[in-house]
Amino acid sequence: MDANESEILFEQAVSDYRRGSFGAAERTLSRLIESGSRDPAHISYCGLLLALTGKRDRGVALCEEAVVRNGRRASLLYRNLARALDVAGRKRDAIEALNRGLLIHPEERQLRRELQRLVPRAEPLFPSLGRRHVLNRYAGLARSVSGRMWVAFAGLRRDV
Repeated sequence: MDANESEILFEQAVSDYRRGSFGAAERTLSRLIESGSRDPAHISYCGLLLALTGKRDRGVALCEEAVVRNGRRASLLYRNLARALDVAGRKRDAIEALNRGLLIHPEERQLRRELQRLVPRAEPLFPSLGRRHVLNRYAGLARSVSGRMWVAFAGLRRDV
């Protein structure tokens, strides 16, 4: 299969994915991978679609392989890996994958948006006041710091 034909198939599969036809997109990308494509974007999308269609372990493995290959769309590879991990029920690993991607691509909005989807903000302590109200801001900071301190002290207690 020549490069032009593989790009056409890839674009068709991405279009199917965006329309919600995961099965059709997965079949197209699987055929592309089986024909010998080693493009990290192809591998990554194939892995994501495998995870979405129920073959979660194989899908996560392909997404991880794509990140290791680190192709021209590296931030996209981390996003697909995070989505595959989330579908596989490994939310903590998905958050770690996004954080790794943000270390490499700190300006990437899509990675930040995906991280916000996985880790929603806590509700304000005083819901009748606005989120930006001084009481909510400082009470939220105190809650955050105390939670981090609690985790740190709990970790120290287990080591002793």
